[in-house]
Amino acid sequence: MLIAKPCASMKAINITPEEKYDIDMEELCECLAEKGFQIKRVTRFLALVKKKYDISVFPSGKIIVKDTDDKEEALKIAKEIYECMEPYKVV
Repeated sequence: MLIAKPCASMKAINITPEEKYDIDMEELCECLAEKGFQIKRVTRFLALVKKKYDISVFPSGKIIVKDTDDKEEALKIAKEIYECMEPYKVV
């Protein structure tokens, strides 16, 4: 289950999974690139990607979809990203 909330400090939607993740950011970005995301920057602490909106992805599974306040649109994008995160779910 995903929890989507407006960001308090900027126009963005924060999406936090209930599950725990331990994500290899380089591998995640390879999968995202195959799904049409533009990869802007990758470190082991953060991936900056773009698909209509600028998006920050964290190794914990947290996602911030920037420059929107449309929860439904942000969740749609997040679900695409979580498809690539599935192998990194901590059981």
